[in-house]
Amino acid sequence: MQSSYFGKPRSTSKLWAIGHWFGPYAPLIVMFISGLVLLSLTRLSLVAWKWERVQATGELCQILLQGVRVDIIQLGLLAIIPVLLSPILATRKLFKVWRGFTYWWVLLSLVLLVFLEAATPGFILEYDVRPNRIFVEYLKYPHEVFGMLWQGFKTELVFGLVMTLVAFAAVAKLLKPWRQAEAKWASPAVWLVWPLILVLTVLGIRSTLTHRPANPALFAITQDSMVNSLILNSTYSVFYAAYSLQHEAKSSAIYGKMPREKIFALTGAQAADIPTLTTLVPSVKRDKPLNLVILLQESLGAGFVESLGGKPVTPNLEKLKADGIWFTHLYATGTRSVRGIEAVVTGFQPTPSDSTVKLDLSQKKLFYFSLFVV
Repeated sequence: MQSSYFGKPRSTSKLWAIGHWFGPYAPLIVMFISGLVLLSLTRLSLVAWKWERVQATGELCQILLQGVRVDIIQLGLLAIIPVLLSPILATRKLFKVWRGFTYWWVLLSLVLLVFLEAATPGFILEYDVRPNRIFVEYLKYPHEVFGMLWQGFKTELVFGLVMTLVAFAAVAKLLKPWRQAEAKWASPAVWLVWPLILVLTVLGIRSTLTHRPANPALFAITQDSMVNSLILNSTYSVFYAAYSLQHEAKSSAIYGKMPREKIFALTGAQAADIPTLTTLVPSVKRDKPLNLVILLQESLGAGFVESLGGKPVTPNLEKLKADGIWFTHLYATGTRSVRGIEAVVTGFQPTPSDSTVKLDLSQKKLFYFSLFVV
């Protein structure tokens, strides 16, 4: 097919032939189509890798369809800044600036998609989920994390670097026609089309007409968190994690203020410069200290305990209730079960702050050696 938009008439790929019809928005269209293909292929690969768990959910079609929906959201997020700038930069006078800007923007955006997808298999092996909040938090410690990766994940590290370099070269070649593009649209044409492009981009990002835009919770359609994460793409997962961290309310700001002396007086706590040096005086002195055994059964609710109105499937637990303290009127706070883990292990009540419980073994390569970290 012949195209006159990219400089002199020349044969172009079908991809750029499609982009040709969108004038100065051509590189964004190419990014959108290429991104959809790339993210769909990587999702199919991950689904094939974790086929047993995907098949068990019975939601294969929904996983793939909703995955495309998430990809549209992410590609819209990557395109929104160039779209907002296009009425100024995509004009004839500033077309060279627009051409250079969009070239590097699309190049780096597609390379970012490839980089995070390449990092996904190794992250799933370690955490059983796509790169998420943990991935973002560890970026604060590049020296320690890089040392950990080099010591224990050389294959994944080399694979990620190679894929990133290959992606950079491939995308640069893909965008080569754009570097020779000439301005063919008059400025009024750019301004007339811009509102439509902007509306479509915003609708793609929101992905819904309800009062709240789409978020990861909307795509949690199965009981398997790993399978739910396959619906997302890794760039969206990381972006959303970074957004959540930036907009997370500080737990201290949620509570009121009170003088420390009054707090100690009301609670009976003793002030100490170092909390671990606080002296706790027991109300009952025993000749032989009692052992404290905590049975922490996650997701084991009253529905599985006969004496609490549930099914008789925990007879040994029923026997133990006579030998300890048996709570029969405990209620959920509306937060995740991880809050209960914190409360039981450390002794403090569930808080609105972020969870600090880590998976067993997940921190050992970062020099933690306990069974789990709270």
